[in-house]
Amino acid sequence: MGRTVTRSYDIFIGSFVPGTSVLHRLDPRTKLAGLLVLLTVVFSLTSATNVAVSLVCAVGMAVSSKAGYGVWMVTLRRFKWMLFLVLILNILFVREGAPVTPGNVGLPFTYDGLERAAVLTIQLTAAIVLSMSFTLTTSPLDITKGFSTATRRFRNRFPVDDIGIVLLLAMRFIPLLQQEVRTIVEAQKARGVEFGRGRLVSRASNLAAVLVPALSASFRRADTVALAMTARGFEPGRPRSEFRPLRFSALDMYAGVFIAVYAAGQIILASQS
Repeated sequence: MGRTVTRSYDIFIGSFVPGTSVLHRLDPRTKLAGLLVLLTVVFSLTSATNVAVSLVCAVGMAVSSKAGYGVWMVTLRRFKWMLFLVLILNILFVREGAPVTPGNVGLPFTYDGLERAAVLTIQLTAAIVLSMSFTLTTSPLDITKGFSTATRRFRNRFPVDDIGIVLLLAMRFIPLLQQEVRTIVEAQKARGVEFGRGRLVSRASNLAAVLVPALSASFRRADTVALAMTARGFEPGRPRSEFRPLRFSALDMYAGVFIAVYAAGQIILASQS
């Protein structure tokens, strides 16, 4: 059997890249719990040492995913403007602390603003890398199964299965909608439409020429999915069987120990700083 080749420009936010890495072989419940713990550590422990260790951990997770350098570059490039905006806004609007005065020249920002901007930008970068490591190594179906299985004891109080189905459909539709928009934009450019030029009214008109067919295609796709689910006998709230039930392995135990040791080490570092 041939190996599935995933091109970097085919990767969208929330996409899954098949593979055999350690992260791919973990149970989705382990990855869900681990992601929650790691994100909690990233945003709750804000010292410079903790943030640096969190970034190193995130990079290690990215390397462990074996998704490929090109995939990560394409993925992270989509967040560059968000990270740049967070950095600039914190530098300009945080006024606490001493002002930066190189050569007795007062600058419109402070040392605390620089530190907070750097810390928050690194935190968001680490969170993005951790989240993408999870989605790149876990299929939407496994994410749904992991969520439904982990919350099974709450079925009497909450519609867990329905939430899982909605989560699965949303994760399926986000990459499809992104691909649909990209296809329409490329088709409009081939017809001579220039999205980066012209007045505001013409730009809004060009945007409408993309959004209207993209929404129309999304509605048609949603109607097709609904008909397919109905034809297969899907009924909301009805118990469903599993062809391959989830089972924890020794690898999941090792991952749990690693996450626990990592979180404890971060707490110790925070107490000493």
